[in-house]
Amino acid sequence: MAENVLIVHGGGPTAVINSSLYGVIEEAKKIGKIDKVYAAIGGSEGILKERFLNLLEFPEEKLKLLLETPATAIGSSRYALEQEDYEAMVGILKKHEIKYVLLNGGNGTMDTCGRIYEVCKDEDIRVVGIPKTIDNDIAITDHTPGFGSAARYIAATTAEVGVDVKSLPIHVCIIEAMGRNAGWITAASALARKKPGDAPHLIYLPERPFNEAEFLEDVKRLHEEKGGVVVVVSEGLKNEAGEPIVPPIFKTERATYYGDVSAYLAEL
Repeated sequence: MAENVLIVHGGGPTAVINSSLYGVIEEAKKIGKIDKVYAAIGGSEGILKERFLNLLEFPEEKLKLLLETPATAIGSSRYALEQEDYEAMVGILKKHEIKYVLLNGGNGTMDTCGRIYEVCKDEDIRVVGIPKTIDNDIAITDHTPGFGSAARYIAATTAEVGVDVKSLPIHVCIIEAMGRNAGWITAASALARKKPGDAPHLIYLPERPFNEAEFLEDVKRLHEEKGGVVVVVSEGLKNEAGEPIVPPIFKTERATYYGDVSAYLAEL
């Protein structure tokens, strides 16, 4: 029986997810006994539809472009899998002689990884997760590929907005950062500060309860002092009762997708 690899991308792609994809291909070549490295085109749904592409058929000069290519070259999805979908995957994987399944993604993808592992553990099919999330919130990791790029982006954005606000000091500018329940990206905006007084002037993380009255008091004080204020807030801000400060756009079993926090605070 051949020993084939299947790699699957899930969720929103980071700037470096294709680098992890390239790493899988290169490692498979080193091992020598891997016959095919399949990509599931379009994420987990691609498994069910058997949309597989053998990446070893591409020349090295093409594959190396993955290291400098943003987004995902093989496509991703947020397809909601049911238990019968997981069970159907076993037959598909065996049909294509896939022994190793690698899922590259964030928390939702790691959950999918665990569920695929459960249906495959008695079939001699190895299932492994490759962490990838800008949120930097996967358990038992120090930092995940994608976070560094997001941290640099938010720091650069905050620095540029800060210069703009400083040049015409009349505004209160609120920047909303992603991260859901984790404040890593929001906190990384502090990297924009080069000297005292630089933006961001206020940072609000989802790990700490948000107090509306204190927020308005702090903004008012800084606006009177500086004229221009830059505030960076997390999309996942919650009040002291642990509820989002704005209603979620929608909820799933696995996650909450928050509303427009920055617009709400700007209105205040």
